[in-house]
Amino acid sequence: MTIEKAVAATSGRTINGRISRDNGRPVLDAVLTLIDPRGHQVSRAIGDGGGNYTIESPRLGSYVLIVSANGHQPAAVNVAAVDGAQQVDITLQGDGELSGVVRTAAREPVAGATVTVTDQRGEVVGTAVTTADGAYACTGVQAGTYTLVTVAARMRPAATTLTVPDTGRFRFDVELAPMAMLWGTVRAEGRAVPNARITVLDWSGAAVGTARTDEDGRYAVADLPEGEYTVVARGYPEVSGQVTITGSQVDHDVRLSFDADEYAELS
Repeated sequence: MTIEKAVAATSGRTINGRISRDNGRPVLDAVLTLIDPRGHQVSRAIGDGGGNYTIESPRLGSYVLIVSANGHQPAAVNVAAVDGAQQVDITLQGDGELSGVVRTAAREPVAGATVTVTDQRGEVVGTAVTTADGAYACTGVQAGTYTLVTVAARMRPAATTLTVPDTGRFRFDVELAPMAMLWGTVRAEGRAVPNARITVLDWSGAAVGTARTDEDGRYAVADLPEGEYTVVARGYPEVSGQVTITGSQVDHDVRLSFDADEYAELS
């Protein structure tokens, strides 16, 4: 007769409960082992598909309940067997790890980037901040499909859907595109033009940024991803020019073809 059957036939002392992750989701098919103070196995059970379990002890006394499940760190808790049933709920931590490096397209590491991992319900299951070499690691991740979002200063946010295998270990490197600042001076006849309206258009002609020049004719449009743009200065006549953004800061001056005093009267 097996240990499980012998215990079940003679004992009315049961320990039951629910095994779950720290986010409340059940851990399926967990293996439970009850050992006495000398380390001898006295009972064994397997949790069901809802994370519930029942295990019996052969006699009154103190025991250690060991719980293990695929993709999770094992847990051990002290329990005291009593006559009748008692409930002991157990939380397991994921044993997986989602890791990688955050870099720019130029292969430069991005330090201080925040990496967030959410499950299919949108709940956060892991976060990390990249180190000086751009490395990150989100622990406690188990097999499944997730959304990984990476955010860094002066960088365009990136979101990716990925699937962690049954091993719970997955490496994913992230490439971020820098967000640039386009700035320059608007002049006419060698003089700065204040209050000129600057509009930046993307490849489709959609406006992605606007600004007005200050008293020195300076303007700045921030948070532009790399690409080709058209810069339009609203005046009489309208002036436009092409600019390609490939770095973190691009200088583009604009020259109007009429007198600055005339523009001031028109605007």
